Parts: sequence; C-alpha cells; structure tokens
Amino acid sequence: MLELGLTEAELWIGEMRGVVVGNARLLVVRNEQSLCVYRDRCPHLGHPLSEGTLEDGVITCRLHRHTFEAESGAGVNPRRAALQRVECRVREGRIFVEVEP
Repeated sequence: MLELGLTEAELWIGEMRGVVVGNARLLVVRNEQSLCVYRDRCPHLGHPLSEGTLEDGVITCRLHRHTFEAESGAGVNPRRAALQRVECRVREGRIFVEVEP
C-alpha cells in the first residue's frame, strides 16, 4: 500500500479532493461514516470527477452532470454507471491506498 500524502484530518466531512499517487489519479471523498477513494475519472468519458461537486452525498461530474453516490460509487444518473473504487486504509490518521506504483 502506498501513502496518499494527505491525512484524514486535512479533509473536512463532505469534502472531496483529487490527488496523484504514483501514476494514478485518485478522488478522495470523506463523509460522516467513512473515507472512500475512487479513480478520478467519470466512467462516461473519463473527465476528472475532482473538477465536479460533492453535495448531499452525491458526486456530480462537471462535464455532463452524471451523478454517483459518494459512499458506494454507484450510479445515480445513469444507474448503469459506477465509479472504480480503490482500496484504502487509515492508520494513525494517515491514508494508504492499494495502487500500482
């Protein structure tokens, strides 16, 4: 696992942020219950989701307004789309992810 370079305390609840680890562009999302990490790309055309918005637990892509549940990555509109989740762990406030270096 690789360290994200971002601590849990640096993200507010209800905030998302794009980061790069190795060659991977990732989207880190913090909500009330958990911390989630996804590939930072909309499954529609690959646009960075970090340029979109996170509101009321829903991530919205800036380009075509596709929406996803922040906690699960499941598509809201369209339902058939889903975000690619990246395994993460938090240890002593530091965030680690499972990506190829």
